[in-house]
Amino acid sequence: MWWLPLAAAVVIGAIIILLQVIQTSRELDHTRIYRARFQQLVSHLDQVTVNVNQLAVLVPQVQELRVLDYYESCLRILQTLLETVRKLAPFGQDPTSLNSAFFLARDCKTRVDRTRKAFMEALKGKSVDYASLYGQPKHAIETGCYFCSRPVVTSRFTRVKVRLDNAVKEVLSCNICKQELEETKKIKVLFFVKDGKQIHWSEMSDYKPSEDYWNLNKREPLRRMTRLELIRGSGASDQPNPNA
Repeated sequence: MWWLPLAAAVVIGAIIILLQVIQTSRELDHTRIYRARFQQLVSHLDQVTVNVNQLAVLVPQVQELRVLDYYESCLRILQTLLETVRKLAPFGQDPTSLNSAFFLARDCKTRVDRTRKAFMEALKGKSVDYASLYGQPKHAIETGCYFCSRPVVTSRFTRVKVRLDNAVKEVLSCNICKQELEETKKIKVLFFVKDGKQIHWSEMSDYKPSEDYWNLNKREPLRRMTRLELIRGSGASDQPNPNA
């Protein structure tokens, strides 16, 4: 029976080789899927860019300032998205890592489509349906972390519940802010002061998500300030406060 150990070794070796082949095959499948989805994402963004440029030709003919302001916000969102997607690996093995980018790309396309509709209404002399233009909610916080404005596509995000204005609300949070909220039960929220009023970052038409604020809740000092004033006060808590 001297051959039994040898046979067992051969069988084990064959199993190891088979498992390696299966693993390699799976990795190749994931790589192909990732590449296909990445190319699909790029194609989608190319089309959105074409649509935005087509609207640019009509800008001089549109007199409604609110419509033009919304169009400008679309340009800023698209620019931020393009800059972020440019940092993504064109080849990878985790197709799900592109899901956030697809979400934001679809959101941007929806905004551009609504802007096109508003342009047509304005050019035809009709009353612009601003409720339709802004969508629901009016200021889409989904494009970034509610607390620090970090774009969705730059890291993993989670929905968390916080107390805001004496009401519990579910918002989108990046991992850094989520960890701070879980550990301290309080968190800083990015607000700016404009005309003497505190305004959430998502409602600032002239704010472009900046890395200066993405570590707002990382317990590290911010590198610099913009011309707007940053409010560092605790703006939310994940636990109801009976004294609030």
